[in-house]
Order: sequence, then C-alpha cells, then structure tokens
Amino acid sequence: MAKITYESICEKLGFDVDTYKPPECKTEDETGESPFRSLTMEELDFLTERIENRQNT
Repeated sequence: MAKITYESICEKLGFDVDTYKPPECKTEDETGESPFRSLTMEELDFLTERIENRQNT
C-alpha cells in the first residue's frame, strides 16, 4: 500500500496543492455528493489527525 500523504489525498480529490483556492461562499451547498466519500478510512484518519494536531499547536 502506498504511503498516505496530504498531497496524495489532494491529488485523489482532484486538488492541486499549490494552486487550489477554496470557493468563497457565505452558505454551504449540501446538494452535491461529498468528495470525501472517495477516501478510505485510513485517509480520513490521516486528515483527522492532521487537523487535531493543528488545533493543539
């Protein structure tokens, strides 16, 4: 199995790490399917740990 990295997750989701700018929106659009559905549990765990580590610094 390939090593999970932030960059590999972004690539899987179709985001270019260097140029991606999130859309500016004042409300959430929940009509579409979440792109995170394509991630494995291991990839979701990786992102969760990364977020938790950022909040604790």
